[in-house]
Amino acid sequence: MSLLGNLFRRKKAPPPDAAESYEIVDAPDASETKRRRVRIPLPPLPAIPRPSGPAVGALVVVAGLTGLGAWLSLHGDETVSKRVVQTPRVMVSLDGKPVVDEPPAETKAAPKEAAPQVAEPAKEEKPAGGPQVSLPSLAANTPPPPPPAAAAGAAPAIPPRTGRFGPPLQLKKAPEPGMVEQGPKGPLPIIAEDGRQAWKVYGRPFDDGDKRPRIAIVITELGLSAAATTAAIQQLPGAVTLAFTPYGPKVPELVEEARAAGHETLMAAPSEPPEFPRNDPGPYTLLASLSTAENLDRLEYVLSRVPGYVGVVTTTSGRFFANEEQLQPILTLLRRRGLLYVDGRGTPKSLVQQMSAAVGLPRAYGNRFLDLEASRGAIDTRLADLERIAKESGIAIGIGQPYPVTIERIARWAETLEEKGLVLAPITAVVDRQPQ
Repeated sequence: MSLLGNLFRRKKAPPPDAAESYEIVDAPDASETKRRRVRIPLPPLPAIPRPSGPAVGALVVVAGLTGLGAWLSLHGDETVSKRVVQTPRVMVSLDGKPVVDEPPAETKAAPKEAAPQVAEPAKEEKPAGGPQVSLPSLAANTPPPPPPAAAAGAAPAIPPRTGRFGPPLQLKKAPEPGMVEQGPKGPLPIIAEDGRQAWKVYGRPFDDGDKRPRIAIVITELGLSAAATTAAIQQLPGAVTLAFTPYGPKVPELVEEARAAGHETLMAAPSEPPEFPRNDPGPYTLLASLSTAENLDRLEYVLSRVPGYVGVVTTTSGRFFANEEQLQPILTLLRRRGLLYVDGRGTPKSLVQQMSAAVGLPRAYGNRFLDLEASRGAIDTRLADLERIAKESGIAIGIGQPYPVTIERIARWAETLEEKGLVLAPITAVVDRQPQ
């Protein structure tokens, strides 16, 4: 064994936290060897704490945000510039002036001096860097100024709209000169000095020589929902009569739109239902508990809402219609104002129909409610009932509401009438023609 091996012979390894020990031979004498143990301390290793999961995640987030911030500081402006160029834009003029679409300064698109050239309508410029979606300015869609007022009796200057049932027939403009007076609540219809009456002047033209059985459809409760009202106006044939509630906030505008589409219009007079007061139709309801003057005042409010309608419709049969003393002044007022009356729930033997005939009020009564059950099958059954009644008596009237299913079924059904030998007629074409 070498001398170094004898001097530095390591014994077994000490524990991790202890100092290492060595045996040193003092003398080389083999017979009497003296040994001395020398303990050499070593510095302990520092303790490294184990990081927790949230701490690691926080470090990763901080590192990522730091890197993102550094990248944006170097390349952010360039990226935003490219994004602006590649984003589709819609240019709409708000003041009727031509729209000038200037590309961002960072791109090399058309220079700003080219802006006045955009005024040429036939020229379209596309900015570099991506697709462009453009709309014509509002100035291009602005309707031409209205023509001078037409003479009395002329048709309104409303461009016809061609739909699935063809272009609408032109209705007389409203109000007609000499057929309106100012009442305490607004303009009211009157019979003109020459005898013209609203129910005839504002009616939809119809060939009175047509001998086919006639079916009239009246859609009520319009004006409360602009969406439902617009659907009825646009999707139903012009021969369908539309009845408007007096409570709608945009009733005048919607009535004008309906007449422009060729629809006759009625005003719905709220009247006391059998379930009153649990079912209250509103503040202008005709009630048996009110005086005649109060009911007439309420009716005049309904009549003053808008011009151009041909009459009034009611769809309830409460106590008010059983009171002859209160009912007669109402019917007389309607006759004096040149209007017709549609009794939605009437029968030829009802008190309303008898009294209407007695005062000379043009009248009609409904034969079927189309959508008490608002389903396709139920509505189709009621429409078939109207066909049968019309073939038997020559006239039938259906009353409906502006449910989507009602509008859809009536529109489809109307397309089948010609092949069945029937004709869809406005309400003015069936007045005073039902069997008594």
